[in-house]
Amino acid sequence: MLDLRRLRYFVTIAEELHFGRAATRLRIAQPPLTRHITALETELGIRLFERSTRAVRLTPEGTLFLEQARAVLRAVDEAEETARKMAQGVTGRLVIGYSSSIPMSDVFSDVVRNVSRNLPEVELLFREVSSASQVQQIADGTLDVGFGWSAEKAAKEGIQSLIVSRDPLVVAAPSTSAYAGKTVIDFAELAEETFLNYPPGYGAALNTALDELCSRAGFTPRMGPTASQMTTLISLVAAERGVAVVPSFTSALQRSGVAYVSLAEPYVFEQTIIWSEPFSSTCVERFIELVKSLPLHQDPLSRRHFM
Repeated sequence: MLDLRRLRYFVTIAEELHFGRAATRLRIAQPPLTRHITALETELGIRLFERSTRAVRLTPEGTLFLEQARAVLRAVDEAEETARKMAQGVTGRLVIGYSSSIPMSDVFSDVVRNVSRNLPEVELLFREVSSASQVQQIADGTLDVGFGWSAEKAAKEGIQSLIVSRDPLVVAAPSTSAYAGKTVIDFAELAEETFLNYPPGYGAALNTALDELCSRAGFTPRMGPTASQMTTLISLVAAERGVAVVPSFTSALQRSGVAYVSLAEPYVFEQTIIWSEPFSSTCVERFIELVKSLPLHQDPLSRRHFM
C-alpha cells in the first residue's frame, strides 16, 4: 500500500520542481525527502523525475502519476473533512420517525425547517411509524428520533422525551350536524354519535383520549369505521359516517363538509420528540440541542392552533 506521506512529498516536488524548495515547504531536510522519493520510485517501479544538477523535471510516467496522486490526496482530504464534520455533528444522516398525524402540525414543519437551516449537510430521512412502535425502533437503532404522542410512550431504559407542543383536542363533525354552528361543545352531547377512530394498536393515544372523554361524560362510544390516516378520518367525517376527536391543528385541513368544534372541557394532547441516550451519534445530539433551543420548546402551550 502506498504511503500517503510519500504521495504528498511527490506532489509538492512536482509543483516546485526543486527538491530544496519542496523540503522547505514541507519543513523537512532535503536528504530524507530525496530518500522518500527514491523509495516511492522503487515501490512503483518507475522513475518519477529526471534530475540533474541544474533542473528537476517530471518524466512522462511522473506526469501521469501526478494526476492520480492528486486525486488520491483530494479523496483522503475530503474523507478527513467529512469525518471531522461527523464528529462535530454537522454532517451525517438522521432517520426520523413520525406518526401519521404529526406532519400536519406547525411544530413538525418548524423543527424540520430549522434543522435544515442550521445543519444543511445533515441528510434527513423520514419514515411513518406509529408512536407505539417508535420506542422499540429507536432502541434497536432503526430510528434516530421520533415524533409522536406522549400517551403512547412505553417506558424503556435510555429513551428520553421532550414535549414540543401541547394541542387541545377538538371534535371534527359533519357540517350538516347540529354541532357545526357551535363555538364549543359539551362532550356528553355526543353520546348518540358514531365515532371514527384509528385501528386498535395503531393510534393508541387518540383511542385512549376518546375512551377517557367518553368515561368522563358517562357513556360508552358507538364505534364506526377506523382508518390509519388522519386525512382518511376527516374524509369519513365529510362523508357523514360519524364524528372524530382530533388534535386542533387538524383544522388546517379545512375539508369541505367538516366543521371543527372546541371542547367545553379542554383535553390537551402533548406532542413529543423521543431519542435514546447515550446519543447514538453526535448528529442526534446536535439535533436535540437545536430543538431544545427553539421557541416552540420554550413555550409549547403557545402552539395551540384552534380554540
